[in-house]
This record gives sequence, structure tokens and C-alpha cells, in this order.
Amino acid sequence: MARPLRKVVREHLFEESLAALLADPIAADAYIAAAEWVLAYDPSIGFPVKEGSTVWLLPMQPIQNQQISLYYAFDPSTVRLLLIQAES
Repeated sequence: MARPLRKVVREHLFEESLAALLADPIAADAYIAAAEWVLAYDPSIGFPVKEGSTVWLLPMQPIQNQQISLYYAFDPSTVRLLLIQAES
């Protein structure tokens, strides 16, 4: 039997940072869609930002040769997307 998917919630800061990376909302939703599904199914696919942290990091496909990092937190029922940004 398949595991139930967690609910994915985009925090306000995440929405703002995603719009700053990709101004076209359709392109932004398409860019993040696979990550949302994977995280809803198995949020442990990423890794904690530091040992013992409740904030996790998922590396994303680069945008304009910039590495993108998605920061999130989760519990048994919900994944909260916190921030997405280009790393320098």
C-alpha cells in the first residue's frame, strides 16, 4: 500500500523568493512541481541544513547557471516550503 502524500504548504517568503527567481508564475509552478511531489512523498530526500536542524535543504536544477536551494520543514502530515534561493 502506498504511503499517503503530505500536504505541501508554500510559505509567503517562499512565494516571494520563487517569484524573484522566475517572474513568470506558470514557469515558476512548473519549475517547482516535481520537487513538491517528491517532498510530499518522501521529505527525507533532502538533508538537514545542519545536524539536528528541523530545516532541510533540497538542491534544485540550476537557473541561469546558478545553483538553486529549496529550504523546507516537515512533519508527518505537512511539508512547509520556506525559501528558495540562488546560492553564491
